[in-house]
Amino acid sequence: MNKSRLESFTDEIIAIAATIMVLEIRVPNNVSLSGLTHLWSAFLSYMVSFTLIYMVWYSHHRIFAKAKMISNNAYALNGVWIFFMTLTPFTTAWIGEFPNSTLPEITYSVILLLWSITYQMLNRQIRKDNPEIKKDLTHSLRFRLPLYGGMLAALIVSFLIPVLTLIIIALTTISLAIPMLWRNKNSA
Repeated sequence: MNKSRLESFTDEIIAIAATIMVLEIRVPNNVSLSGLTHLWSAFLSYMVSFTLIYMVWYSHHRIFAKAKMISNNAYALNGVWIFFMTLTPFTTAWIGEFPNSTLPEITYSVILLLWSITYQMLNRQIRKDNPEIKKDLTHSLRFRLPLYGGMLAALIVSFLIPVLTLIIIALTTISLAIPMLWRNKNSA
C-alpha cells in the first residue's frame, strides 16, 4: 500500500470535513450581540468538532510519519475511520441547530464514539504492522479512556438533558487537547 497516497487522501478528506463544518454556521438574523448569542450551539459544536478533527489529524500524521509499511488491514481501517469522521459535519450541524433535542445529541455521541474506536483500532494495526513504533501518549488506552468515558457519559446524558451532551464532549475534548499538544510538542 502506498503510504503517501493514503496520507494525502486522508488529509484532503479531513480538510474538506473541517471546511464543510464552518460553512454550516449561518449568519445571525440581525447585527447585534444577541443575534450572535442565538448561534452559541452552532459555534460550540463547530469548535468541539474542529478540535477533535485537528487532534486526530495531528495524531494520524504522527503515526503515519513513523510507519514504514501500511497493510491492507490498516488501509481498510483508515477507510472506516474516515467514514465516521465524514459524518461529523452532519452531526455537528444537527446539534448546532437543535441543541436541546435528544436524537441529534445521541447521533453525535455515537458517531464520535465509533470514530474514536476505529481510530484506536487503526493505530493498533499500524503499530502491529510496524513493531518498531513506540506508543506515544495519544496511542495509549490510558489517554483514550477519558475520551471513551466522556463520549459514553455524553451519550447517557443525551437521554436526560440533551444540551449537556455537547458540554460534556467539549470538556472531554479540552481535557485531552491540552495534554496531547503539551506533552508531544518536543517529540515530533
